[in-house]
Amino acid sequence: MTPRARFLVRAGTLAGTAVLAVALVAAPARYGFGMSKLKSWVNTIKPGTFPDMESASKPEEKPAPQQAPTEMLTDNERQILLSLMERKRQLDERDSLLNQREEQLRVLRDNIQHQVAELKRLQGEIEASIEAKKAQDADNLKKVVVLYNGMDPKKAAEKLQSLDPRVAMQILMAMNQRKASQLLQELPPDSAKRITEEIVRKVPVAN
Repeated sequence: MTPRARFLVRAGTLAGTAVLAVALVAAPARYGFGMSKLKSWVNTIKPGTFPDMESASKPEEKPAPQQAPTEMLTDNERQILLSLMERKRQLDERDSLLNQREEQLRVLRDNIQHQVAELKRLQGEIEASIEAKKAQDADNLKKVVVLYNGMDPKKAAEKLQSLDPRVAMQILMAMNQRKASQLLQELPPDSAKRITEEIVRKVPVAN
């Protein structure tokens, strides 16, 4: 019998039972079908008399899900799995170590770049200071040369011989040639000799 046919039979049985129950309840007491009589009659119905109704009233039990059999690993497969896990752990440790070294190298590189920038700044300051010193010395030398050019050669010679021979050499080389010649003549021989040697070292004699 198809499910649709079983459903129609069950529905017909339920409808007939319902009509019978209503008729018995609504019947007059004179027919002998009171409520007490109806209850006693229903209680005498044996289980299994209406199998379709009883099966419809019971909830359908769902079959218990079958558990999938646990997949067991062989010794060889277990060894391969453990080897792969160990290899992964080693690679993770190596990657972590490389990251640490990369970070250390980055910090070291930044420090070196900072030091190089600081050295360049100091070099620039030193070069600027040297240039400023040279300019100041040149300006002072010009002033001294003007002073010596206007002095009497004898007095200029007295002052010049008290100076360092290299400083005296610079003054004489920047002075008027005629004035410088007169001043050298007024110098003592030993002072004139030392200053002349400094001039020769500064400006080598051409062959």
